[in-house]
Amino acid sequence: MKIKMEGEEQLKRNLLSLGRDMDKALANGVFITANQIRTEAIKSIQTHSFGTYVKRSRQGGGTYDHVAAAAGSAPNTDTGKLVASIAVEMDWKKREAFVGTNLDYGAWLEEGTKKMDARPWLEPAARNNNKNLNENINKGIMAVIKQRSKK
Repeated sequence: MKIKMEGEEQLKRNLLSLGRDMDKALANGVFITANQIRTEAIKSIQTHSFGTYVKRSRQGGGTYDHVAAAAGSAPNTDTGKLVASIAVEMDWKKREAFVGTNLDYGAWLEEGTKKMDARPWLEPAARNNNKNLNENINKGIMAVIKQRSKK
């Protein structure tokens, strides 16, 4: 008795392709979650919180009043530079995302200094969106499965 199996090569190709699609779904879930963190961080800065008035210097001279957020609250936006600088960088191969700013004072606000209490804006956004990571990955995986089941 002989049994002949056919389709092994096609099965291998299909499984490899499915694996790549799952990797993409995972990376997309990470990317979507990172952007949700970015969006929440920006909103927290743009939501005005009452604190104390401080004098700030303008480039080119002169001063203006700024309302500093209360300690422990997200900072209030002033020039808009921090908000504009918040970005997501994605390493698609490692399926890792980085959310943050290249402005030094972003870290000073987040963590505080010797002279100023912290005004966290990134960590609370990350904590609030942590639960979204699995949900976003699962949605991507289910979309792949649904698409593949139609073939």
